[in-house]
Amino acid sequence: MEFEGTKYASRWDASTWLLLLLMVLVCIWPVFLDGDWVGPLIVAVGLVASFVGLFLGTYYRIDGDKLVVYQFFTPTALPIDKISEIRPTKTILASPATSLTHRIAIKFSDRKVLKSSAPLVISPVRKREFIAQLTNINPDIKVEE
Repeated sequence: MEFEGTKYASRWDASTWLLLLLMVLVCIWPVFLDGDWVGPLIVAVGLVASFVGLFLGTYYRIDGDKLVVYQFFTPTALPIDKISEIRPTKTILASPATSLTHRIAIKFSDRKVLKSSAPLVISPVRKREFIAQLTNINPDIKVEE
């Protein structure tokens, strides 16, 4: 299924770059212990390429009355009319968000939407524009700043 609408990339910030740097350092650490650089270099390049692909495959789209969350380039469409609350969060729980510090939690009025009581945690760029577009579609959304 192809979705249209406004696309919002997942935000990359210092935490994203720090995570990538930490991953590279862990991968090349054996070079300093053993002197062999070929194996660690191959592993580091492979891991960084995988993570960059994962990060680039995480984005969001507002298409009509749907919030479409892409993770691993796979879309999941969620109804905007079921969003009850949007608030900032600092949770580090796994989520379709590439930033660890600029996240928002989206709660749904119906637990069946996510099949969980946990909120959807995302990190869109142009956060204010993103929230404004959602509230234009569903004015009942409670927004916490």
